[in-house]
Amino acid sequence: MQGISSAEHRILLAAFRKFEYMSKIAGDKIGETEDVKTRKAMEELDLLYDKFQILFGELEKCTRDYELKKKSTRSIINKSIRKLMPAMQNENDTIN
Repeated sequence: MQGISSAEHRILLAAFRKFEYMSKIAGDKIGETEDVKTRKAMEELDLLYDKFQILFGELEKCTRDYELKKKSTRSIINKSIRKLMPAMQNENDTIN
């Protein structure tokens, strides 16, 4: 699974903050449409990043829960097999 790089997101966020700072100083040099487009894109990107972080946290929890359940299930299966082994041997002895 490919994740989202936190470092790359921080770099992009820093670039956006630089844009905001320069935009305040320069005023209307890039035009309102471009300014709105830039801010909207960064807002959407931030929302997706936040959503990714939440889902990734849930995925990690699910993975941990799965590993714990897998170990306990394996233990239960092995215990049941050990209990069944003598019965299977008795069946074989009876048949022979």
